[in-house]
Amino acid sequence: MFKKTLYLWLFLIGGTVFIITGCGTGEQKSEAKNGDEPKSETTAIMKEHSDLVTKANQEIHNINQKLIELNDKIKAFNEKGRKLSEAQKKEIDEIEKIRASINPRIHEINKVSQENWENFKTTFEKDMEQVKSRIDTLVSEL
Repeated sequence: MFKKTLYLWLFLIGGTVFIITGCGTGEQKSEAKNGDEPKSETTAIMKEHSDLVTKANQEIHNINQKLIELNDKIKAFNEKGRKLSEAQKKEIDEIEKIRASINPRIHEINKVSQENWENFKTTFEKDMEQVKSRIDTLVSEL
């Protein structure tokens, strides 16, 4: 069950990264074609958003690598005849919830207003770090 869920999430995340990467370049090309020169403040905001998308894509990749490592550890753990505790299963469910909330927010990065930007960015980055940290903790327990 967990293995199927993991592969489904990896597929969804890969598709998300592919879509996000393609979307950003199309917007930049259409702006260049229009010949409209954005103001320096708008350019700075766009750069911040772009930087966060780039960071998010890298962090999603890192999370996926950690999940593969976790999946391998769980498989080895199970092959030894051991089972995950209820607390570990609950932790995996919590990790999946947080990780699932990250994907839709990646699509929202370029739509966040400037007044909500700092809060959005801080929460988003904190959630990505939390997922990685919780996965590392589980891996070290197994």
